[in-house]
Amino acid sequence: MRSDSSCSGFTLLEVLVALAIVGLGMIAVFTQLNQSLLAASRLRDKTLAHWIAVDRITELRITGQFPEVSERTDELEMARATWSFTVKVSQTPVEALRRVDVSVGFADTPDNIVATVTGFVGEPPPTQVTPGSGWSVLDPDAIPTDGEVQ
Repeated sequence: MRSDSSCSGFTLLEVLVALAIVGLGMIAVFTQLNQSLLAASRLRDKTLAHWIAVDRITELRITGQFPEVSERTDELEMARATWSFTVKVSQTPVEALRRVDVSVGFADTPDNIVATVTGFVGEPPPTQVTPGSGWSVLDPDAIPTDGEVQ
């Protein structure tokens, strides 16, 4: 062994301590990356499920029909995944209004609900044409016949 003070460098113990500190730092970084990826994946799934639920409510609204009180379950494919959704139509205290609850989850785990959206669908007003108004219900391009300016 040399006892010269001209030799400089790190001892084995110092190198091991430095490696342990760097290793712990890397573990913390990879843990945070993993949590970020899981959060982004969960947000993507919740967004897609929300879109599916809103689409089901919109479909009920644009049909122009007043939905009956019922419950149905179906599946669809969106964004390379198969989704299961349940549409529950229930009565409200207002006769001309129905509550629609749509729950969406993955088809392989339908009990694990990813998103639930609630909407309301009203009874469409009766279509009436006033005699002499000059407008036709069946023809959207009808021109008024009583001389009104458009």
